[in-house]
Amino acid sequence: MTDERVVSLLTAARAHYAVPQARTLPEVEALLRTWGAAELPLESFAPNILDEFVDASLAVSLFTILDAPLLRGRATAEEQRHFDADSIEPFDPNEYGTDQAEWTTYSHQMETLERAIIVLEAAPTQHDRVGNFRVYGAAQWLRESLWAATGIVPRDPGWPDANSYLFGEAFTLAGRDPFAAAPI
Repeated sequence: MTDERVVSLLTAARAHYAVPQARTLPEVEALLRTWGAAELPLESFAPNILDEFVDASLAVSLFTILDAPLLRGRATAEEQRHFDADSIEPFDPNEYGTDQAEWTTYSHQMETLERAIIVLEAAPTQHDRVGNFRVYGAAQWLRESLWAATGIVPRDPGWPDANSYLFGEAFTLAGRDPFAAAPI
């Protein structure tokens, strides 16, 4: 991978996604807030979000975007087909117990294009910089926008579509197959 090609790709991606360069945690947190993100307590949701795509030792902050018009408006056609309310069964926030009602509600909202959740990791050697991020929910535009802003190819590619050509090229430049997941 050549530095010149990476710079060229990120410059094109930042213009395409209309995002600034944001490599530090405060810069990315500020960018998330421009989309209406609010911070959540990481420790409260750690059991639900720390999976094979998140390095628990580096996870430093958790954000959520609760904005159905934004998320539905930017959803890909595939996300719109696969993420929708189950019209057969009514939603029960206590389905997994009252102690899980909040997370069950958040999960339902992610499944219905109402909410996205974002975890940020610090870089292993530069703790003020973003090292990785994970987006939960149908928000491919958000994954790709965060990649363009940070230059970090996420471990979880999400659900890219035919319009994700810049994002796919980033995986290749990072030594991975296009859109290949890289669990820990």
